[in-house]
Amino acid sequence: MAEKTNLTSNEVVDLLMDIPLEVFEWVQQAKLHVKLDDGFESIFTRDDLRHFAISRGLSLGRPDKNKLRVLIVDNDSRFTRFLVELFDTLSETIVASAVENAADAESSLLRNRFDIVLVELILTNHESLALCRRIKSDHSTRHVRLITMSHHQNEELVQRSFMLGAEACLAKPVEHQKLFDAMGLQMHIPEKGEVLRPEIYQQH
Repeated sequence: MAEKTNLTSNEVVDLLMDIPLEVFEWVQQAKLHVKLDDGFESIFTRDDLRHFAISRGLSLGRPDKNKLRVLIVDNDSRFTRFLVELFDTLSETIVASAVENAADAESSLLRNRFDIVLVELILTNHESLALCRRIKSDHSTRHVRLITMSHHQNEELVQRSFMLGAEACLAKPVEHQKLFDAMGLQMHIPEKGEVLRPEIYQQH
């Protein structure tokens, strides 16, 4: 099977199972060779990457490559703990973790690669929209899918989150099936008990 000769920064991070900040530091310290293409994007050769990995005892490839990595940002620790346990119980292909505020979320995004971020739309100090903006404006995280959640049906905040890149806004308490559908997961479980305000706002 043919392999790409040149790799982007994100592909290097993915292959080394590392974080963007450490790769940047290796480049700054001239430990990892990089060149710029015509568009001034960083380009790494696969041969250079192999030599670098061997010299540091690193392996290329992610053991969880086929898993969906989810970050939950919500200051309700009972809710986030429930979601993490739910994903862990129902699927072996989802790796979920949780933080309580935007600062911890940004720190986690620097240290790890995530595919989806579920964020409470009304965090303390109105951090949610700023977090969405930073995720979608940063080159290393703009690929992350955003889904917001909220107890309050504030149409203005919902629409602003859509403008900042959110794919959907789920009303809390969140119905399991609507959450799975918004995430694009083929998972089906019966709901127990009644759930208030089950509607899902989606961008049109």
